[in-house]
Amino acid sequence: MKTLKPFLAFIALGLLAGCQSTTETGVSMARFESPEINSDPFHFRATVGTDTSKIIAKDTSESTSTSTALTTSMSMTLGYSTELTVGVGIGGDHDYEKYAIKHQFYGSPLESAVEKNFSMAVSLGYIRSEDAGYGPLLAGNYDDDTYDWDLSHDTYDIALISGYRLSSKALLYGSVFYQKGSIDVDYTQMYYRTEEGDVFLSGACSDTPEQCLDFSADHDGHNAGVSIALEYAFTHWFAITGEAVYKSMNWFDRSESETAANVNVEFRF
Repeated sequence: MKTLKPFLAFIALGLLAGCQSTTETGVSMARFESPEINSDPFHFRATVGTDTSKIIAKDTSESTSTSTALTTSMSMTLGYSTELTVGVGIGGDHDYEKYAIKHQFYGSPLESAVEKNFSMAVSLGYIRSEDAGYGPLLAGNYDDDTYDWDLSHDTYDIALISGYRLSSKALLYGSVFYQKGSIDVDYTQMYYRTEEGDVFLSGACSDTPEQCLDFSADHDGHNAGVSIALEYAFTHWFAITGEAVYKSMNWFDRSESETAANVNVEFRF
């Protein structure tokens, strides 16, 4: 039976090769941060919309891609034109959770804003995502050892937001933002390759752990960009926002950029 284990491991490795992936992370594009906030506490907003993410692989031979997910959030005002938001992105290649606090420091608050109101706010946020996969360290290199990888991505966000009210229902606003964070990856070796004469064999690390090596890696990175959005409130409790965002990104020592458009539906109560 022992003589069959290398052969069975080789077969399993071949079957898995078609769905292997190298280490990768996603960068969310959606912002949807209006500068107008209710001045009183306990006003709530619930939102649902689209979010395009940029998928960046650690292996530079892998091309980048995009993924569209659903984003949803719940916000509550704390008083003094300050708002706390909790949000998640789900359903795409890049799921995440986001926490943010925003303060309006200029202009009329949301409940009294009229046409030609100019408003400004600042926001601070924290974004966390996790991902996992398995495969060789380099894309397509199936003759290499195979690893399970578990990734956590932590990002801190700061933004300056300004807006101009076109009418009692329409608000045009935009932001400049900067994000900085780190990616931590834990690699667990699953299979190893050995050569006996002209024959390559594959073994399972669970059977011969002394042949395998687990390790971790840390990567720092940052994003920066601008956004512009148009919000239209059909009633005092329902609004729709269209947004365009440009973002430059640097992760895994790869410099990338992306432009994306997203839509958000908002309920106020």
